[in-house]
Amino acid sequence: MSKILLLSFLLFCDFSYAKKQKLWDFQYTFNLKKDKIATVIINKNTKDKKVKSKYTLNFRWTLYANKNLILLANYMNYPHQYVLTKQRLQDRVQIKLLGDNGYNTRAYALVVFSDFDKDKNIATMDVFIKDQKKRIVVDFKEPKK
Repeated sequence: MSKILLLSFLLFCDFSYAKKQKLWDFQYTFNLKKDKIATVIINKNTKDKKVKSKYTLNFRWTLYANKNLILLANYMNYPHQYVLTKQRLQDRVQIKLLGDNGYNTRAYALVVFSDFDKDKNIATMDVFIKDQKKRIVVDFKEPKK
């Protein structure tokens, strides 16, 4: 009995610690109409003037059919096309922001397809950005109306 109580106490402490820990450095929610471009501006903290320090991540959706959303993304002038659906792990795309190869030190953006309102024809997209080394500063721009 005491082992069960001890185990449940340790699990409770672990869950309460995880809630207090901040998982994402930046996060934002976009409500996008069809072909409206959402922009995420990424400024790299660098003192070298020769290195480009400002990048933009642009994305928009073009089609919603059969519970699938077609997402067009552009980062560092590389266009990408994704098909997202509301199933777990198929509702998101991960975009590497900086060129380092370390898994724990990688800066990346996670674009998640959260919801679609068929009446208003609006897709809700969440953007989460992780950068453990604090090398970037991020600004979110809403699409023009």
